[in-house]
Amino acid sequence: MKILKIHIILSCLFIFSFLSCNQKKEQKVEHISSTQPEIMLDVLDLQTKNRLGKDTVVTITNDPVYRKEKKYKAVSASLLIKNEIDLSKIDPKNTKIVFECVDGYKPEMPLELFLKAKPYLAFQDSDAPKGTKWEIIVNDGNEMNADPFYIVYPSVSSKDARYKWPYNLVKIYLEPLNKSTLELYPLKNRKLESGYKLFKNHCLTCHAINGIGGTMGPELNYPKSVAEYWKEDELVKYIINPASFRNKVKMPTLGISKQQSREIVDYLKYMSENKKKI
Repeated sequence: MKILKIHIILSCLFIFSFLSCNQKKEQKVEHISSTQPEIMLDVLDLQTKNRLGKDTVVTITNDPVYRKEKKYKAVSASLLIKNEIDLSKIDPKNTKIVFECVDGYKPEMPLELFLKAKPYLAFQDSDAPKGTKWEIIVNDGNEMNADPFYIVYPSVSSKDARYKWPYNLVKIYLEPLNKSTLELYPLKNRKLESGYKLFKNHCLTCHAINGIGGTMGPELNYPKSVAEYWKEDELVKYIINPASFRNKVKMPTLGISKQQSREIVDYLKYMSENKKKI
């Protein structure tokens, strides 16, 4: 009789443990695929409606885009967001801010980090030649214009990669911090996590996979993966130094090693077997 009771108790403990583990897994997945609402601000529309806020002049000691000291007419970006969005209804710690630019560039960063940095939304270059709003940007032989908006940080080092300095800015989105994690994370082969992180940090702002990411550069996975029609060694070399393959290429030198580039290519090969129709 005692043995029977022990068996019953152990069975109950096993069932309870099994259910608890499943609940933890479900909670983890639920956290990754957060249902926090997505919010969009059309900055051009807000300017038309005179809702950007009070303007001022800000000085950037070492501007990472123009590579020199610059002055801009600007408004407080953090105050603009607080005036337009009820932040009490979202969790800044679990939210990211995404910047959409005219050319399809789509960088992102944690909202909490962005707000603490006291960023500004520049709408005019004080150093621009007479009769123009912006000085032309020259980068690797390519000429670009910052118009209509440019995010700048007077008190942040331009060398701190955590902060994004998007120009040609037109829209701002607030999204769950882990949006797209399940879609892009290599769940079937976690050894490729390093390549996934490298791709996310260096490539996703310009390129999309299965429709997720920037549109400045081409979609890399659908309908045909770049890993399917490039020779693997050539693709590794191209990612390291695009200018060695194409004249006046827009893709920048990422400053990564050959091993890191190979990890990105391994991740791309994995995603080529996990396509999703756009």
